[in-house]
Formats: sequence, C-alpha cells, structure tokens
Amino acid sequence: MLLLEYPAFFIGWLSALLYQLGASIVVVRWSHYVVHLTDLVSDYNATRSIVQAPVAWNETLGIFEVTGQVINLPSIAITIAITILLIIGIRETAIVNLILVVIKITILLIFIFSCCIYVDRNNYSPFFPSNLGLIM
Repeated sequence: MLLLEYPAFFIGWLSALLYQLGASIVVVRWSHYVVHLTDLVSDYNATRSIVQAPVAWNETLGIFEVTGQVINLPSIAITIAITILLIIGIRETAIVNLILVVIKITILLIFIFSCCIYVDRNNYSPFFPSNLGLIM
C-alpha cells in the first residue's frame, strides 16, 4: 500500500499547482478588464503603471524582456477579494455567483435581441423543406 501513496501524493500536489496556475491566469486577465474599465470610465491610463508583469514576452522580437514594472496590483486585489469572499462563507459565495450569472445572462440576452434585426427571415422559408427522396 505504501507504493501507491507516493504517486497519489505527487498527483495531488500537481493538481493543486495546476489549479493555482489556472486561477492566476484568470485573475491576470480580469485585471486587464479592470484596467480597461478604468480607462473607459476615467481619463487615468493605468495600463503601463500597474498591470504589466516584471518580465514579458515580446511578440515582435520573440524574446523575454524586462518591462521595469514591479507587480500587478489589480490581480492581487482581485485574488484577495475572492479569498475573503470564500472565507466568509458558502451562502455569500453562492449569492455573488448568482449575481454574476444573472449579469452574464442579461448581457447575452441583450446581444441576442439587439442582433435580431439583422436576421434575414427569407432564409427560413420553407422552414421544413419538401421531401425529395424515399423513406428507407
């Protein structure tokens, strides 16, 4: 039984690291959205000052380069806020999750109904085409 415990321990820690990496990627992308919202709402340009990582990939040169920035502040704030929400309790987390889902569904419905004017109804005529073959 001891031989099976080591691979299970190793796989468990690798899973935890994988989840942590996935969560960090999501939080960094959320910080870009927060900065973009800040740029839209106000005239303050926070993109270069608080979002960039200390080392970033340069697409044109194909190398890593030092950006001169120290830390991604919005991602840290979002991580702390989500951690506090999870510590508070499952009921509050479920309420926040419900609010976010309602916002997402509302945005999708607004998109669907605003695009309905671009639907060509002639594409749906006839809705059921006539049978041109034999039933096997």
